[in-house]
This record gives sequence, structure tokens and C-alpha cells, in this order.
Amino acid sequence: MSNQPASEKQHIYARIEYEKVGRLRFLGHLDVAAALDRALRRAGLPVAYSKGFHPRAKLTFARPLPVGIAGLHELCGIDLEEHIDSAAVGKRLCKQLPRGLNLLSAQVLPRQKRSPFADLNQVDYTIDIDPDEVGANELAKAVHDFLDRDSINIRRETKSRLRIVDIRPGTHKLAVASSQELQLQMSLSLAQDDLVKPAEIFQVLARLIGRSSLPVKLMTRVKLYGA
Repeated sequence: MSNQPASEKQHIYARIEYEKVGRLRFLGHLDVAAALDRALRRAGLPVAYSKGFHPRAKLTFARPLPVGIAGLHELCGIDLEEHIDSAAVGKRLCKQLPRGLNLLSAQVLPRQKRSPFADLNQVDYTIDIDPDEVGANELAKAVHDFLDRDSINIRRETKSRLRIVDIRPGTHKLAVASSQELQLQMSLSLAQDDLVKPAEIFQVLARLIGRSSLPVKLMTRVKLYGA
């Protein structure tokens, strides 16, 4: 344990990258946090915990995944009470995580006051589409029509208001791949001014095809990017 006074002690955290796949993609965000909390306790890592009757590990998630969506490179920050080697974090935590929550990397870093994931501004997705419901050519034409437009306005409703939003500037990539599966690939903005949600892309493509919705088989968040 460090002998530095608490006021001078450097805050550190473990930045972990993991995947949420298979049946565990149906875990909700709170369930994922609870699974990580239990794994950290079993691993015996020097994790910082909240105060009170039910202390929990201090975790910061990049962007919570909705239920049913797989994630290949998810990010979580774990506040630590003392320094520990990055390799030791990875080795000890990896053994305690359930199959489907698989650790990819762990790195111990200085912790700033702001969120370690505040600069994330882009996200990649792949979406498997049922080819029995929508043909590859049909989907490719809808994607071409989407990209050919200078602006695409959609209605975005929040708890407080309804807004008209142009999602074209925040759609950085939209493509169709059909090697083994009929798949949509998209890269979208996470920035507040240009935020685009996958469901909004689905809404527009379905309308261009002449359907009420797209027949999505599996949606995967591939990676989150920072500035």
C-alpha cells in the first residue's frame, strides 16, 4: 500500500477490454456490472468500493450495451486502491469471468477526474439480416439510396421533446456484405451534435425497401473509438 497522504495519492484504474457474446449477450447492463463485481471480488484485486451497507466496485462503462446486442471490444474502467501490474490484473480476472464475458486486455493507468471514456466519438456495428426476408440486391439498393442523399431527417423523441434530426452527417459508413451472411456494416457518430442510433438507420432503410422494419438476426457492436 502506498505511504502517500490521501490528498497526494495518485488515482489509478484498470482499463479492461472484453467481449460479451453468445447467450450472455442477453444480460442487461446491471447484470454485467454485477458479474464483473463478483469476478473482481473472487480475483482478490485491490478494487475501490463504494461506501454504505452494500459496497460495490467502482466501475465506469464506456457505453452500456442494450439487451440482446453482442459486443466484441467493450470497455470498462475499474477504480483501484493501489497499483498492481497490468498482467496480474488480466491473469487473475480472466480466470473468474463467466464464459461469454471474455477478457481481451487489461491496462493499469492514471485516473483523471473526468470519465476515461469521455472522448469516444464513433462506433462500428455489424448487423446480420435474414436473407429469406430481404434480398442482398434489395438491401444494397436501399443503402445506395441512403448514401446518395445529402440529408436524411428523422423524428427523434425523448422524454422532454420531439425533434427533427438529420442523421446523414453522422453516418460515416454504411455498406452491405454478403459473403456467408447478409450483413450490414455501419460506422456511426457518438458525438452529441451528430449522434446516430442504429435503430434510426434501420427505420430509414426499411422505409426505402418498403417494409415496416428490417429482419435483424444478430446485431454486434464491433468497436468504440475515441478522438
